[in-house]
Amino acid sequence: MAKFVENALSKAEKFVAENKKEVAIGAAVTTGALLAAYAYRRAQSAVPARGPYPVGSLPSDAYDAVIVGAGPSGSVCAYYMSRGGAKVALLEKETFPRDKYCGDAVCTPAIRILEDMGVLQELVANNEAHFADAGGFVSPNGTSYIGVSKAKLGEAACCAVKRINLDIRIAKNAARAGADLKEKFEVTGATFDKAAGLWTVTSATGAVVRGRVLVCADGATSRLATKLGYCTEAPKGICSRAFIEGGTHNTNFDGVCFYPKWSLPGYAAIFRHPNDELNFCYYLIPCGKDGYCGEVKESDLARLHNDAIKADPFISKAIGPNAKIERMRAASLRLGGQGLKTTFDDHLLIIGDAAGHIDPYTGEGIHTAMMGGKAAAESLLAMRGTGDFSKQSTKQYEAEWRKLYGHDFWMSKAFAEVVFRFPILLDAVASEMQRKGDSMMAKWAEIMTNMQPKTYFLRPHVAIPLGIAVVREFIDQKILGTKKDNYQMLPMPK
Repeated sequence: MAKFVENALSKAEKFVAENKKEVAIGAAVTTGALLAAYAYRRAQSAVPARGPYPVGSLPSDAYDAVIVGAGPSGSVCAYYMSRGGAKVALLEKETFPRDKYCGDAVCTPAIRILEDMGVLQELVANNEAHFADAGGFVSPNGTSYIGVSKAKLGEAACCAVKRINLDIRIAKNAARAGADLKEKFEVTGATFDKAAGLWTVTSATGAVVRGRVLVCADGATSRLATKLGYCTEAPKGICSRAFIEGGTHNTNFDGVCFYPKWSLPGYAAIFRHPNDELNFCYYLIPCGKDGYCGEVKESDLARLHNDAIKADPFISKAIGPNAKIERMRAASLRLGGQGLKTTFDDHLLIIGDAAGHIDPYTGEGIHTAMMGGKAAAESLLAMRGTGDFSKQSTKQYEAEWRKLYGHDFWMSKAFAEVVFRFPILLDAVASEMQRKGDSMMAKWAEIMTNMQPKTYFLRPHVAIPLGIAVVREFIDQKILGTKKDNYQMLPMPK
């Protein structure tokens, strides 16, 4: 081997000696190409240091930003922009308090933002937040684990807050910071005056608001982003919600996810709120054939939701026969940027659910909405400082949200596909929790609540034990037959 290497080096030296001119030219061309590529990349990512709209050029009747939608993303954006000295209009089509339908799970990154805003303290003081500790999940073959994660993580991975309480507190907090909150302002259109560098936003009543930047934060269906041509298709995911009155159920945990095989990669969940109230929800995640969520469609949601309450062996047991349950509500989910051409343009940003910033595997979107809202505010404040709001500047927002959480979307999509096709993976995770206890449960909680990226699964100290667990599960289920399928629907009560 040493002789072979020595001969190869000798031949290389001889070639260089005999072709000095050609080698020099080749080296120069290669170096030049690398330098050109580097310069191009730098130029593409560069943000203009100065633009045509410096601070002070804004007309007195206009705003630095007009934010359409006062949900978590829009209100967080308004708060941080206002705190940074910007003039902001925050438009909400309804009047607070108003409700939104979702799972109400506020994950760790969102908890930290709420704490920084002072909103978390209000929620706790008014008994509107319940911090989860006892939680777990039930796998497709009925393997289950419920443990505690707070002691392992040093903090609660998430808390449950009703949207009727969460949204009003964030929006009013933004108003206290200086944002001009306009309720009952239903936006019907927006036009951009390129010469003036201003958007004109009109309402159903004829009211008009003008601003340097338009921020679309009007939810998963985003009529505004659709009307402007940035959103090209309807949301493909959906979730249900039904509150269960405290004291009428059998649930003794804070949060559990149920993965019945017939609706994978979707799942059902029960989250505990203050006063022993529960939120029962069912998520259908787009996967497989176009228009499908695994083996089911969006139109199957009501059947799956209602049947689970009555005949799912685990859910019906947790809810109990005497539970007082409200009528099911539902909301669309736009996951992983689905249907969006872009999230930025000249003088425009799209944030939160309107941008499809919902995790494509968990369906969770409150924390990504808040993280994206804050990232948008920081980017807009930087633009306000330079006076440039062109695509060359607004793209820094997209770079930031991708760095914060968007980089994880591809892995979430892949994980959803894998779980749909190979449910045994979730069985293996549940079995591993039973073997290792709360330490494994804590790892799962970190990944599911965005404390860790999904690529955390690929790290050796996680991937190797899970790989062994999958092999063990396969042997138990498929070869030895020692593990039976315990997740089968019960007979429907008459």
